[in-house]
Amino acid sequence: MSLFISIISHENSAEIIHNLKPHELISAERQVVLLDNKPAQELEHYARDNGLHYLKNDKVRGFGSNHNRVFRHCRDHLGMHLENDWFIILNPDLECDPENLARFATDMETEGARIGAPNIFKDSAFQEHEESVRRFPYLWELVTSYLFRKNRTGVDRCSLTACEVDWASGACLAFRADTFEALKGFDERYFLYYEDVDICWRARHLLGLKTYYIPGAKMVHRGKRASHTLNNKHLWWHLTSAVRFAWVRTKTALLGPESLN
Repeated sequence: MSLFISIISHENSAEIIHNLKPHELISAERQVVLLDNKPAQELEHYARDNGLHYLKNDKVRGFGSNHNRVFRHCRDHLGMHLENDWFIILNPDLECDPENLARFATDMETEGARIGAPNIFKDSAFQEHEESVRRFPYLWELVTSYLFRKNRTGVDRCSLTACEVDWASGACLAFRADTFEALKGFDERYFLYYEDVDICWRARHLLGLKTYYIPGAKMVHRGKRASHTLNNKHLWWHLTSAVRFAWVRTKTALLGPESLN
């Protein structure tokens, strides 16, 4: 079992180099690919000097498109074995040590999971949970969450054992490689937001696979949560993605899972 780790930078060089520190994650069983969405020489030099694979875009692309490109690179050029290896996406503003990453993969294998997410916190003391595992949302719940600043889709995080959830945050999400391949990766029609919801929905309805929450593996996400600010492009991306997923959910109910292909 090998791990192929995908990290996308959108002017995140400093966070990646000084906080995420992906050079510490490399081992004989772990390869890291950095894809630079807005190329920066600092990140390219860092990757070259520390044995990380480095890709860069000629134009800015969305979350799903970028991770799909990294997956194809791992599959076609880095020796990924679809039946045994794992594809793990990490946000650039995540903090993750090698021990928790290894535990995450081992626990996934033990549970027989094909898609899963770790226990994500907002602080290094592991005291404040991030709402990173949730049930599938309805469109009206997005509206009320903005109006009343209350998330209605969160699930209980007190479980000490692995359990099934509807979907998990793309801040850190692991797929067995053959599962990601079968799903044809993320839907690139989402530019940002809801790609994680959508892929977990498609996994459940197309492949009969549920997403697992793995509480023993702990990581920290210092997200900026830019979409919470009104009148910006992140809010627009969030709203349009929410509408797109609402249609996916409706289409599944009306036309069946085959409509998702």
